[in-house]
Amino acid sequence: MFTLSRDEVRELDRRAINDFGVPGVVLMENAGRGCTELLMRLNPERKPVVILCGPGNNGGDGFVIARHLDNAGWPVWVWLFAVKDQLWSDAATNYHIAEQSRRDLIQAGPGKPTMRMVELLTATHLEHAGWVVDALFGTGLSRPLASPIAEVVEAVNASRNPILAIDIPSGLDCDTGEPLGPTVRATHTATFVAHKRGFLNPNSKAWTGEVHTIDIGAPRVLVDEYRRRG
Repeated sequence: MFTLSRDEVRELDRRAINDFGVPGVVLMENAGRGCTELLMRLNPERKPVVILCGPGNNGGDGFVIARHLDNAGWPVWVWLFAVKDQLWSDAATNYHIAEQSRRDLIQAGPGKPTMRMVELLTATHLEHAGWVVDALFGTGLSRPLASPIAEVVEAVNASRNPILAIDIPSGLDCDTGEPLGPTVRATHTATFVAHKRGFLNPNSKAWTGEVHTIDIGAPRVLVDEYRRRG
């Protein structure tokens, strides 16, 4: 097993896109589809899934997961905790697909009272979901989650639903494996390419749960370079 630091994650993605010509949206598609296949294995009863999406690539992965679950006929709800016009490029592409395809995509962006938003999420979906997908924030996070996401994380943890974190639980530091503040306590984590450096910290297990590595289609010659680094 080898690990990737926060900086190495960014570097590997950048090189896969710029040096090898793999479009970022293709990497995102592979990531989301791999997570979907894992979730289907973990949830054979087809219990309803609520996917919580943030503004970055993690949120984009969540939109891809929602599409593939919906294509397979699984019950799924999507919440966007960001302003759609400020989504990053590949995430914006997949949001647009989701927006055109789904009627139950809820934008819970700035402007709504925090407690009202959390109460609505809890009453409408967390209480009725079988699984929660945490696609809020990924490896780039380096500061504590602020309101209203902090309250959303607390509600998710209190729901007692099994949680699949995408790449890394929101709120966990990629390099240290320690919580930066409020942090999703995942049952399973679908991490991309390799375990993250912080997963070497035994304390991280309480937040990641069981870790599964997902292939996103980055060229093997590139991945092997990081593998040799250890």
